[in-house]
Amino acid sequence: MATHTSQTLDRGLQILEFLGGSTEDRTISDIATALDVHRTIAHRLVATLQQRQFVNRSPIGRYRLGTRMIGLAATIGGELRTIARPILTELSEETQETVHLVVLTGSEVLFIDAFESPRALRVASRVGRSLPAHATSVGKALLAQMSDEEIKALYPSPRLDHTAPNTITTRSDLLKVIQVVREQGYALSSEESEAGVGSVGVAILDRGGTARAALSIAAPSIRLQPELPRLIEAARSAAARIGSNL
Repeated sequence: MATHTSQTLDRGLQILEFLGGSTEDRTISDIATALDVHRTIAHRLVATLQQRQFVNRSPIGRYRLGTRMIGLAATIGGELRTIARPILTELSEETQETVHLVVLTGSEVLFIDAFESPRALRVASRVGRSLPAHATSVGKALLAQMSDEEIKALYPSPRLDHTAPNTITTRSDLLKVIQVVREQGYALSSEESEAGVGSVGVAILDRGGTARAALSIAAPSIRLQPELPRLIEAARSAAARIGSNL
């Protein structure tokens, strides 16, 4: 039996995936290239998404995920977010850095909540965005809760997507890093998802020992390194507090 799909809808979803996986705002030309369509088609699709608030346009004509997409992302993990929010708020206030809450969706992490640093130089909220799990500290923290066989099934190719200067690019290197994460109980990222950004990630395990989510403390790389011991301890403590209530 033939499967009938909508090409227009598919392209609209591709735009959302493209913007959600990007660490910066994108132009119509970027979108047209990613979808391999003419600029006119890309512009019409984006205009429709913008009208429905799934996409926002910056003052300089670049596009990012809109408020409606962020709102939809925020509805995921309702109980988890309710329990985590006060603890994440405290964590952000204590560290003065940006804190994220994520869940694993296939080989990507979806950012479902965030509290931004009050500092002028800070990591911006990624709520509503998805990034490759292997390129983030939170993703690696969650992958470490899986077996090597499960990770290999998740990454059937020996080559991994490269998104930033220090992204892990092979499955074999990822498995080596994951083993270290398992041993130390936290994961680090240094310019692996975005240039100039680093983070500490810790998995959130419920009372049954199941990984439900992960949290991260993200900061400009130049500021993160000197503070690592303090931030690691703060992240581990906050993850344990959240998990004890799940």
